[in-house]
Amino acid sequence: MIGKEKLFEIVDELIRAYESDGIEILIEAENSNLTRYANSMIHQSLAIEGIKVSVRSRFGKKAGVAETTRIDREGLVKVVRESEKIARQMVEDPELPELKEPEDIPELPVVTYYENTASCTAPARAEAIKKALNALSPLGFNGYGAFATGDVEMVLANSRGLKLYHVATKADFSITAFGKNGGSGWAQASSMDVDNINPEELAEKAIRKVELSENPGEIEPGYYTVILEPLAVSDVIGFLGHMGLSAKMVQEGRSFLKDKFGQQVFDEKLTILDSPTDPRGFPYPFDMEGVPRKELILIENGVVKNFVYDRRTAAKENRTSTGNAAHPFESWPAPLNTVVKEGDVSLDEMIASTERGVLVTMLHYVNVVDTMSFTITGMTRGGTFLIEDGKITKGLKNLRFTQSMLESLSEIEAIGNQAETISDVSWYGMRYVGGMVVPAMKLRKFKFTGKTRF
Repeated sequence: MIGKEKLFEIVDELIRAYESDGIEILIEAENSNLTRYANSMIHQSLAIEGIKVSVRSRFGKKAGVAETTRIDREGLVKVVRESEKIARQMVEDPELPELKEPEDIPELPVVTYYENTASCTAPARAEAIKKALNALSPLGFNGYGAFATGDVEMVLANSRGLKLYHVATKADFSITAFGKNGGSGWAQASSMDVDNINPEELAEKAIRKVELSENPGEIEPGYYTVILEPLAVSDVIGFLGHMGLSAKMVQEGRSFLKDKFGQQVFDEKLTILDSPTDPRGFPYPFDMEGVPRKELILIENGVVKNFVYDRRTAAKENRTSTGNAAHPFESWPAPLNTVVKEGDVSLDEMIASTERGVLVTMLHYVNVVDTMSFTITGMTRGGTFLIEDGKITKGLKNLRFTQSMLESLSEIEAIGNQAETISDVSWYGMRYVGGMVVPAMKLRKFKFTGKTRF
């Protein structure tokens, strides 16, 4: 960890260097450590200490952005001059918000930095992986996956006096187990506290999926009742937030919820919050514009209650930002700490109540087919199973789906009573600490359009 004092010194150097009408600064620093394994053997262990300094300079309504990884004085002055050079060449942006005024940011009521996570060593990660693989070995299964730990620091500042700092730790463990006869099973976990990661428990979860999915069968394409485990639900809810609840999409007429404010669009069982203080997620005290985060009800009992705004989209409606600027120096507000309210049935009870359906562990390569009907397409992965007469009867080869989630989420049969923290466990470039809290979900209608050979 570089630390708040050193990062603020970088800010001060940048502020001293600017010659424009104003300057905005984003600093992201990471200490990330990763151990990968394949074919039940560790094959890579690496450590990254990285920093990225982004600067936006302004001349009136013109703005230009430049980035650097240098933090010496010469490098910092250079990136400021480069951003100023770019700004001078840009066309005016009449909707460019003024520099953000400083304001008090309430302290988070939860801990976001765990020293044991930040200092977790390669031998400690190897020992955890060993425990998972030892559970697979007696069964002749092979394991693939990764264990990552580290911390991420972020600073937001500007020439008007804004100067904010946040640090968070994150641990991610993933495992894919493969059997001898085509069976596979995926499990993963993420947490700010590495001690919450239980490799043996995750291995057992993957093993159960392998055992159920050996010698997988096939089903014909068509509509099925489907039970999505939390990892699969997270993809659906993620698209719902970015495509449906973003004020930018609504204002541009591209949101499937654009004329649905205050209406019951989804099944009454569905309630979604943007909750920056939920300790199960990855809380942030402010967004990418320095606006304080606050809890927001997005969907309540199926009714659309709120859209999410950044400063630019809020100004178009004479509103204030909801603290949901998701990207630096650009406008795309989105839910940042999504929490789906739990239901009252267990996953086992969902299965037991299903006459014929499909249980899906996770979705893969999900893409948007049509934004206005919230139709997405993709494949199943990590364990797909046929349910008959309330029991899992066999594993299935992976299936392709194309489905309007507006249709599916309007007919929710049940929502699970246990939510899981889901985060991206395969990161590239600068690491980001984030995720959502979601339970399993049973949907009455879900269309599978094709099948695969594996």
